Amino acid sequence: MKHRLRQAASWPLLLLGALLIAGTPDPAPAATEVSKIFTLDNGLKVYLFESRTIPLVNIAVAVNCGSKDETPRTSGLAHLLEHYVLFRGTSTRAGEDISREVRRHGAYFNAHTGQDLTQFEISLPSAFVDFGLNNQKDILFNLKIAQPEVATEKAVILEELNQLADDPFRRAGQAVFENIFAAHAYSLPLPGRAESIRGLTAQDLETLYSTYFVPANISLAVVGDFSLADMEDKVRSIFGAVPGRPFNPSRYPAALPPAKDVDITLEMDVNKAYCLIGMLGPDYNHPDQYAVDTLSQILGRGINPILNRALRGGRDLVQTVSMSYSTFKHGGLIMVALTLDPGNLRAAKREAVKFLRSARTLDFGPDDVLGDAQFYAFNYLRSAKNQIRFQVHRAQERGLNIAASLARYLILQDPAVDRNYLAGIERLTTSDLRAAAGRYLSSGKKIVVSVVPRKKSEVR
Repeated sequence: MKHRLRQAASWPLLLLGALLIAGTPDPAPAATEVSKIFTLDNGLKVYLFESRTIPLVNIAVAVNCGSKDETPRTSGLAHLLEHYVLFRGTSTRAGEDISREVRRHGAYFNAHTGQDLTQFEISLPSAFVDFGLNNQKDILFNLKIAQPEVATEKAVILEELNQLADDPFRRAGQAVFENIFAAHAYSLPLPGRAESIRGLTAQDLETLYSTYFVPANISLAVVGDFSLADMEDKVRSIFGAVPGRPFNPSRYPAALPPAKDVDITLEMDVNKAYCLIGMLGPDYNHPDQYAVDTLSQILGRGINPILNRALRGGRDLVQTVSMSYSTFKHGGLIMVALTLDPGNLRAAKREAVKFLRSARTLDFGPDDVLGDAQFYAFNYLRSAKNQIRFQVHRAQERGLNIAASLARYLILQDPAVDRNYLAGIERLTTSDLRAAAGRYLSSGKKIVVSVVPRKKSEVR
């Protein structure tokens, strides 16, 4: 279990799309479910979501602390703290004891670090819900930090960095982040850099922990098989006992578009070429998120994405093509990912950028064409809406997905914004898609990062 957890916690999947599409699905409960949102006296935000379909309880905690809260010197500190909370001990239990108890209760136990948040989750049979709640309270609020264990966890992360260095898409992805968010804290790599990890101390970890792991900076979501009233009593009893203290969150600027186009080529020990094209997208609360997510579905995901036809059509320039859109509190990232023969790289980059710049002129449904041609026009917009709805409902079949999404929602959501993901998607028109394509795909600056086979040394 520990090996699997370390693999999952090392880096979130950014390049191939977010877990629940681009944003949080509509948190409103279905008719057979009951939910409640409240805030404890100590400031902890709580979202309870009763769903009796499966005898499981899923608990997710989001801490408003991520790579945005680091500096170049402390790059990777949030990721190191996530590892430490998950695998090391508290003032009451050693790390080995925690792992043993988690296994004994048949629980799934994991954590993830992101640009905005660090999330901790546990899913277990509903009969053991008290253990789950008390376990999360213990690891989050009773952490015991010691230099020897910090050194051990640093060694684990340094080994992870060595493995990540061999992944072409991850290398290229970080280069895209560094340039898209050049003037923003999002540019820092989530797992950190080797030189910064080596310099981190127990005091650095203690400072980050004591600053951000306070109830007023944290949200808790519980989803699953329970009585809403009983669960509220349990949460108030267990988490309400955590001492509260005032917390003044830092203010972060909105990410600004890159000043110019950037084209970077990296050499690695690979046999084919990899190319990422990044563009700044709308943030988590921006109304354009619905159009951009639908555009990425039409152009680079779905059953027959248009980008695939454009780049693999007559000239067969690429082997694979996909498009993703990830949202953060202060900005978003639109990414096109290509794999291809190195000999086709120049032509494929040129055609991909040309296509993106012309996306604002595309026809997305029958209403965009005239006359008899309407009978033969494919309705890309309706198809994308159906696929997105299916993907959201499929993701919501897992209670842990819902819990993680709701905990994230409580931290990132702007109270002034009415957020209903599926309703926002359904309202879209083809004109909305063209307008968003013009703002983000056609006119935005492009960060292009390619990975090509390393040149062989000349034999003398």
